[in-house]
Amino acid sequence: MKKRLLLIVLLCLTGIGTLGCQRSYYGKGQPFTMSTDKLLGYSNAEIAALSADNYERFMHASYLIVTDKFGEVHKIKISPNIARHNWDFSNLDSSGLFKNYVSEDGSLKKVGIDVSEHQGAINWESVASYVDFAFIRLGYRGYTGGGILMDGYYSANMAGATAAGIPIGVYFYSQATSYEEGVEEANYVLANLGDYSLAYPIVLDREDPMQDDARTNDLSVEQHTQAALGFLDTIKAAGRKAMMYTNRMYYSLYVDIDQVYQYPIWFAQYADEPDWPYEFAIWQYTENGEVPGISGPVDLNLQMMDIQ
Repeated sequence: MKKRLLLIVLLCLTGIGTLGCQRSYYGKGQPFTMSTDKLLGYSNAEIAALSADNYERFMHASYLIVTDKFGEVHKIKISPNIARHNWDFSNLDSSGLFKNYVSEDGSLKKVGIDVSEHQGAINWESVASYVDFAFIRLGYRGYTGGGILMDGYYSANMAGATAAGIPIGVYFYSQATSYEEGVEEANYVLANLGDYSLAYPIVLDREDPMQDDARTNDLSVEQHTQAALGFLDTIKAAGRKAMMYTNRMYYSLYVDIDQVYQYPIWFAQYADEPDWPYEFAIWQYTENGEVPGISGPVDLNLQMMDIQ
C-alpha cells in the first residue's frame, strides 16, 4: 500500500499521471486545471486571477520587462549588485509647475531643467525663480560622421545661468564607438569648460539616435559599455564628478548595468511615475515641460538623491 501511495504521489508531482491527484498538468508552461473540492469558496476563475497576480508581482520584483526599438519584449534579470530604491511614488505631487516628491518629513525634492541650443535664447533671471538647478549641453558628437561640435548656446547659457545664481552642471551627447572615443569626448568637455563653477556633475548623455545610419547601430553591449566608461573614467580621473544619463531601454539593453552603476545615474522615463527598481539620483520625467523664461518645451527633472 505504501509503495502504491508513493507511486501516486510521484505521478502527481511529475505530471505523468492524474490518478488520485487534485490537479492535472499539460506540460511545462501550459494551462492547467485545478480542483476546488478542498478550496471551498474559491472558483477556478478566482484561483487563476490570484495566480496571475502572484506571477506579475514576481516578475516585477525579479525582472525588467523591456521593449526594444524593434518591438521585441525582453525579460532582464534585476541585478542583485545594485541598490534598489524604497521610494513610494504615490507620494508624487503633480499639482505644480514641476512634479515633486513629498518625503515622510514633508520636505520636497529639488527640481531642475536641462537645456541646449534647441531652447534658443533663455531668460535666466526668470527661470531662476522656478528651478533649483540646470544642466547645460556643452557639445555633442554627430551620429553619422562622428565629428565633435560645441553646442551653439553653451557660452550664453553658462553665462546666463551663472549670473542668475542657478547651480549648474554640463552634459555631452555621446556617439562614441570605443573606450578611446569616450576619452576623446571627455577631454573635449574638460578643455572647454572655461572658468565656470559647477555645482552638479559632468554628464555623459548616451542614447540610441534611432536612425538607420547611426554609427553606433552595430555595437555590442560591451562596446557600448566601454564607450561610456571611457568618458566617465576620464572625467573622474580629472577630479570632477561624473554622471551618466540615458533612458530605460538603453540602461536595460545596451550597457552592462553593473559597470555603469558605479557612477551616479540620471534616469529618463516619461511617465506618471518611474518603474525602475534601482536607485537613481535624478529622474527626467518629461520633455514637454513649460517654464517661464523659456520659449517652447523643455525637459523637467526631479532630484531624488544627493549626488556624491
